[in-house]
Amino acid sequence: MKIRHLGPLAVLALFPAFAAAHADEGKLLTRAILSSEGAKSLLNAAEASARQRGMRVSIAVVDGSGRLLAFTRMDDSQTGTDDTAIKKARTAALYSSPGKEFAQRIKQNQAFLMTLPGIAAVPGSHPVMNGKYVIGAVGVSGATDDLDDAVATDAATNFHA
Repeated sequence: MKIRHLGPLAVLALFPAFAAAHADEGKLLTRAILSSEGAKSLLNAAEASARQRGMRVSIAVVDGSGRLLAFTRMDDSQTGTDDTAIKKARTAALYSSPGKEFAQRIKQNQAFLMTLPGIAAVPGSHPVMNGKYVIGAVGVSGATDDLDDAVATDAATNFHA
């Protein structure tokens, strides 16, 4: 028996599995995912910004696929703002664009954008980026377009993972 040849044979036996693992690397992407802690941080930042401006709004934070991660409706805000804040946040996440940009494009005669599924083409939402990838979005509803937009933009652009 020649046991000393078992080592090299074992390495050769593993080679196909090793080669296959490296060949498949290009088929997967690795991306950051917004955690619940990150969502709470965004929500708290947006709420502090809204309070500083004297606003009473609803604030929604969604993940990169538009699923709700965190939500608050501030005291004395309108109940109808709940769904609007969520829809605004989903729009920014799903289409990787602030709601304000959609509103501007529609004013520029691109009304076809209103046919996109689940779109809220109004100011008040902003995507949260990690490099070139959208990891979430913030939606704010209940004040003027400019104020909603300022709070969402501030929270999203000042977020650091």
